[in-house]
Amino acid sequence: METNSSILAKRVEILRKIKPFDCLGEAQLLETAAVLSEEDYPAGTYVAIQGESSRQVLYLAVDGRVEITVTDRIGRQTITGYRGSLELMGESFVFSRDEYTASARAVEFTRCYVIPHEHLEKILTEVPDFAAYFFQLLSSRLRIFYQKFYDEEEIEIPGRVGFRRRVDEVMTSPVVTCAIDEDARQVSAIMQNNRVSSVVVMDSDEPRGIITERDLVTKVLLSPDLQEGAKKTAAELMSDNLITINMHDFTYQAFLLMVKHRIKHLVVINEEQKLSGIVVIQDLIKSRETGSFAIVSRIEGSTTIEELIKQRSDVDQVLQAMLVERATVQEITALITEFYDRITRKVIEIAEQKMKDEGYGPPPVSYCWVTMGSSGRKEQFARTDQDNAIIFEDTADQEQEEKIKEYFLQLGEKVVAGLEQYGFRRCNGKVMGNNPDWCHSLQGWYRTLNNWIRELDPQNVRLMTIFLDFRPIYGEIELYNQLRQNVAKTYRLSPILLKFLLQDTLLKKVPVNWFRQIQTERSGEYRNMINLKTAASVHIVDCIRIFILHEGLTETNTFERLLKLDKLKLLKSNDLEHIKTAYETLMMLRIRDAMAKMRKGKEPDNYINPQELSNREYTLLREALMVVNRVQGITEKYFHFIL
Repeated sequence: METNSSILAKRVEILRKIKPFDCLGEAQLLETAAVLSEEDYPAGTYVAIQGESSRQVLYLAVDGRVEITVTDRIGRQTITGYRGSLELMGESFVFSRDEYTASARAVEFTRCYVIPHEHLEKILTEVPDFAAYFFQLLSSRLRIFYQKFYDEEEIEIPGRVGFRRRVDEVMTSPVVTCAIDEDARQVSAIMQNNRVSSVVVMDSDEPRGIITERDLVTKVLLSPDLQEGAKKTAAELMSDNLITINMHDFTYQAFLLMVKHRIKHLVVINEEQKLSGIVVIQDLIKSRETGSFAIVSRIEGSTTIEELIKQRSDVDQVLQAMLVERATVQEITALITEFYDRITRKVIEIAEQKMKDEGYGPPPVSYCWVTMGSSGRKEQFARTDQDNAIIFEDTADQEQEEKIKEYFLQLGEKVVAGLEQYGFRRCNGKVMGNNPDWCHSLQGWYRTLNNWIRELDPQNVRLMTIFLDFRPIYGEIELYNQLRQNVAKTYRLSPILLKFLLQDTLLKKVPVNWFRQIQTERSGEYRNMINLKTAASVHIVDCIRIFILHEGLTETNTFERLLKLDKLKLLKSNDLEHIKTAYETLMMLRIRDAMAKMRKGKEPDNYINPQELSNREYTLLREALMVVNRVQGITEKYFHFIL
């Protein structure tokens, strides 16, 4: 019979083989060995069952094999992974009383060490290396918590759109095709015989382009010589900038491609890049009056601000529908950004017409309307305050430039007023195109940037952080390109400038203490609350932006920036994945909070009370904040030579 000391010695030897327990000292290993319990699970029995409350313990599989499964709402069971000898289980729920989101079933005889959360918390506070490893493990599991957002009861929304349907569910297959060398008459006959509005042009078995009825009308029937037009081959008639989508992508993605490229037909391919089907915009609309597809059409057809305002509630419903349909943060922000961009462009067109009607005439020179802040990053999900600016073409005459600027300030006021009327509040700091400080010629913007850099006070640093995520919305894109290239070059060659941005970013502390508790406002209107934007997500935005500026890159979207950093191998892929997941988590919390407040007729403000969250949500937020804290540490370490 084994003595107590021999049992403890055996446990210690096993613990030494399991990360992160291998970094504990002898005394801590003995203490852990003494407090843990041993549990045996014969094949077919459950270590944990989905839906049961957490035991708040950490399981260490000593030997054996455990199958992890998830059961969905209709009873379908999916195997999501396995745990074998010397692996951890239950780490995501050790500090939470929430229900397990998966089941763990022994597929062969399995013995586990079971460690209570009280002892684990003690180790976390005593051993930094253990805490760092365990934190990394938890942050990599954030995606499990993140999926919980999709498990809410569905909300009935009139005209809601099936964002999560796959393309292969709505596409037409087989596809009507023509050969690349067939002439216009043959192509027209194929369309007529098959009663279709388009054909895909094939070169052997490869899709090369698409011909629509519109192509036949403009390139054949309206050609100066009808007989010559009829002789044109499919290669001459087709649109060769072929936009394709994978058959397993979502219909939401198909719609967004159509909107971006202003097309009504989308070629569907499979994994081998072979033709699988075709999607026509009518396949997506399906006569849903309040669907997002119809909303775009109504926005484009609006001629007054009042007509645009009529679409506002439908646009707001899209946000709620996408949450119900389990859309990701990137999908939500991409579609909402597309709506808001189109609304802004329509407001600008209406403002330009008003300038003409009032006798100011058309714009005297080319210009570009740019948006900044969350809109510039394509990360809007609700109507926020405005951050916009105007870049207009240079002129040789200073007096003439002042007159031109006055015109654009008048135009800017009409645009700002129109956006305000729609629901985008005026910026309290007056960072808008109707402000002389935010309306310049291209050379004027160069001078403004140089002035900010020469006087690096807190105010100018704040203005730069607003400006640096600027993105074109309307007008002459080349003006934006030239200014963006100037900014990229300036910041890449200015370590002093990056130093100020770094100091400004790193001074903002993440509201979580050494005991992994979330720190809230202590007084005032928002007592016991935390602002998810200013206290959390902005830190990720600021840190990642500094990496982008240092490399002279031009991406503005945070997810695109993370992808770029991964491709350049500037940071570890695991770190970037954790950062991405934490940012998704914070954004989804913000989106859910905004949706809840909008339903009650309140303005979203990013403030939440952590104590009103479920245990699972609290854990989710806490771990995301720990990742944010790590982002700041990574950034400080990477740029130590500047600081």
